[in-house]
Amino acid sequence: MSNELNPFPTDLFDSEWIPASKGVPVSKQKLMIVLHGKGDKLDAFRSIKQELRLPNFNYLLLNAPKRYLKGYSWYAVEPRHEVGVRGARQRLFKLVDELKSYGWNAKDIYWMGHSQGALIAADLVLNHPDAFGGLVGVSGYVWFFRGWQKRVSRSGARKTPWLFTHGLRDRVIQPREIREDIEELSSQKMPVLFREFMKGHDFDYRKEVPFIRKWIANPRVRKQSFLQA
Repeated sequence: MSNELNPFPTDLFDSEWIPASKGVPVSKQKLMIVLHGKGDKLDAFRSIKQELRLPNFNYLLLNAPKRYLKGYSWYAVEPRHEVGVRGARQRLFKLVDELKSYGWNAKDIYWMGHSQGALIAADLVLNHPDAFGGLVGVSGYVWFFRGWQKRVSRSGARKTPWLFTHGLRDRVIQPREIREDIEELSSQKMPVLFREFMKGHDFDYRKEVPFIRKWIANPRVRKQSFLQA
């Protein structure tokens, strides 16, 4: 990998690349792939570098493939969602292949998803054979397709640290929904750390974002995910 690789070119998604801070050695650089929620678009995350303040991270912001209102959507509403989720998974598998051929190692790739994007990120990690650097799901939930337990035994999900955060005041995705999902993941020994914050469906920049930053930046904090498994 060299500094000349930025921005990363892909035809799989409408995307935007935000490079790591100048002066960070390539060997120390990481990549965060960011997936927005339903009806949103990548524009909402253009300030993520300033918000997370992780100088060694590059960011790849993606737009979902389906138009929805003024933004995009990753999949249709239930029960027609399965086709969209599987389609997104296939595209993201190809994206990972492109990144690896470009010089990235899976262990240096992190996923962050908000709402719908959290479901897509979780589905990718549950099914991909590689172990990634980490997964952050914000105000989201997980969909468990039939036979997921068998597939996860062949994936790198149990070697990927997970962090899910949620708002106690979330009225879009009720806290009980994600709590049930966390219990299901934990029953299969998934390394998931779950934290709730006094917020709604959006990001909380006072407590939640600093915790996410700390979890990503500090291996000792990230290790807490494995202690939950």
